[in-house]
This record gives sequence, structure tokens and C-alpha cells, in this order.
Amino acid sequence: MPLPLEGYRILDLSLWQQGTYATAMLADMGADVIKIESVSNPDPGRGVGMGVGPNPYFHSLNRGKRSIVLDLKSEAGLEVFWKLAEQADVFHNNLRGGALGRLGITHERLQDVNQNIIMSSATGWGHLGPERHSGAMDTLAQARGGFMSVTGDGPEAPPTPAGFPQADHVGAITSGYSIVLALLHRERHGEAQDVNTSLYGSQLCIQSFGITSAAWSGEVRGQISHQERPPTWNHFRAGDGKWFMIGALPPDKWWAQFCEVMEAPELADDPYRTAADRVDRNSEVIEKMDSIFATKPRDKWMKAFHERQMLVQPVANYLDVLEDEQAWANDYLVKVPDPSGEIRTMVGSPVHLSKTPAKIDRMAPELGQHLEEVLLETGYEWGEIEVLRARGAFGAPE
Repeated sequence: MPLPLEGYRILDLSLWQQGTYATAMLADMGADVIKIESVSNPDPGRGVGMGVGPNPYFHSLNRGKRSIVLDLKSEAGLEVFWKLAEQADVFHNNLRGGALGRLGITHERLQDVNQNIIMSSATGWGHLGPERHSGAMDTLAQARGGFMSVTGDGPEAPPTPAGFPQADHVGAITSGYSIVLALLHRERHGEAQDVNTSLYGSQLCIQSFGITSAAWSGEVRGQISHQERPPTWNHFRAGDGKWFMIGALPPDKWWAQFCEVMEAPELADDPYRTAADRVDRNSEVIEKMDSIFATKPRDKWMKAFHERQMLVQPVANYLDVLEDEQAWANDYLVKVPDPSGEIRTMVGSPVHLSKTPAKIDRMAPELGQHLEEVLLETGYEWGEIEVLRARGAFGAPE
């Protein structure tokens, strides 16, 4: 059975993470993603973390795509681009504002070439407003979007970014979602439209509760330390140095059972019996719990809590995640062959469709690997391709 996006072609002029991960997710669902790069200026992600073996950064962001090279600053290169655009469903990019216009690639020109094409732009700060052309990076969006102000261990700690490119990936997911919405609208109403998303807007989206709360209350929420967090919504270090997280609400329902597992009946009674009682004594309670949990290894605490069906999970590192049976059972982790035939572990799709599950059928392409293949499919003859090559369509002719 065809995958949900099979038959859709996406021209992808994006780089780094925000743009590329969006189209990688669409490729997982069957879209034919044509990655456009320049020989002289390819996606910088190709050089990130280079060492022995394949580049995990680039492969995770560009899996399942096909690569062509075009010099869009040349007349011949643009000529090929417009030919490709005639047959594409989506043109996606995350170039800094104004860059496309300097190449002559505009919404109006795309519509003239193909009235059904959807133009998707993943920006830094949004496509409107005084800073629409300003540059942006992941941590800058985390900072301006408020994320760093609430991340860290208490009000005295410095603002802290996420330990991974959170803004880029949330921005990419938002962008991929928006492209699918635009395709659905086109299918239902026969109308193509522009899609605009941003790192900044995506940061506000994932913090909608906190920002809305600030708007209604006029109060700023800051970082919350371990000592300030509620006892049943907190992280603790076991005797073997491993951490685990408690996430049990409502607190009064679980508190007496927690005290039984901790073998601390004194915490179940006054003055600690209810959540309201514990508010003014929170740091005192947390200090007692820290001491208790330091007496046994994490596995023993986890077993005791799970036997009582309490909501507790280990704080896992990435190697722990790779050994997690639950991740493998849901295809959140998958095996993919690399070009040499070696089987590599990759993160799969978080979306499960019962009839048409996502599939990563190949790793990221080599630079320009599919140039002739794509051009032949588009209607070019071999002789025409050689003439375009001589004209510099794919970079400086050899």
C-alpha cells in the first residue's frame, strides 16, 4: 500500500536542522524530497561532527531524500530550477530573509510557473514585522522565546538552553505539520498557498500554557529548583548515583503510598499530610526524601514504586534510550542499511499509522548523487544535461 505522501514531490532548498528535519519527516511518509545544494556551498551539515564513518548529524536530518546540485546564481541553474518547479507540489526553504528574492525566486514567479505549488518558508522570527529578515539560530530562539528563562535549577541559576537543538527540531515539526495542512487544503479546495513558520513562533507554541498564564496573571514564572518542586513532581538521586523522576498528580492521592514505599510514615502525618501542609515545608520534605532515596540503588526504588503502580521513571541518557525495549517495540528506533550494507540504528518516526506506517528506506544522499536521475525524470535528455553542465547549471563546468 502506498505511503500517505507518496506521489508528492518537494523541492528542498533548506540547510542545518529547522528546514531539513521537516522534509526528512515527510520523506518518512513517502514524499519524494529533492534536496537542492550547491557544489561550492553545500548544506553545512555535511561537515558537522565528521569523523570515522557516516555523519549521524547529516543522515538523521536528510534520510530518504535525493540530492541534486544546482548553481542558482547562474542562468542555466535557475532554468533547471523552474523546470523542476513546474512538476513539484511544494517548494520548501529556510534561507535568511531576502536571499530568495535576490535569486528571483518569489511567490509570484512560482505561481506563474505552477499555480498548484505550495511555497513553504521556515524563518527565524516570522515572515512579518521589523525583524523578518534578521538571522536566527536555535539558542537565540530559545532565549527570546522564554524557554531559557524557565530552564535551570532555581532562581539563582543562570538561564539554561536545552541540551539539544530543541528550537530547531520543534520548528521543523511545526513546519512539516504546516506543509501537510497546506497539501490537504489544496486537495480539498484546489488552492495553493504560502506556508510560513518560524523558530520564534514554535517556541511560543510549545510554551503556550506558561505564556498565557503570564498574560492573565501579570506574573513571571522563573526557574524552579529541586528544593522548590513538589515532592511528587520531582527528580531524585538514588544511592548508586542514578536519577529517577516522580510524576504523580494529584499529590494527596499518592502521598501516603509514597511514604509507605519510602518507609517514612512520619512524613504521611501532620505537619506533612497534605500538599497544602507541605507548601511551607517543601525544602524540609525534599531534604528528607533526598536522604531516604540515597540509601538504595535506583532499581530497587523503581521496583518498589512500580509494584504499587506509581508514576516513576528513570532519567535516561542516550545510551539508555538505545537499550529501551519500549522504544524498539514502537519503531521509535529502527535499523537502516547504509550504502556499504552495514545496518545502522536511527530514530524513526514518532507517528504510527496502522495501515501505512512510516519508513526510512535509505540514509542521506551524497552531494549531487541523484542529479541525472531527477533530471531525466523531469524530461531532460542526456544531451541537454551535458549542455546545461557546460553552461554551469550545476556549478563551474569541469
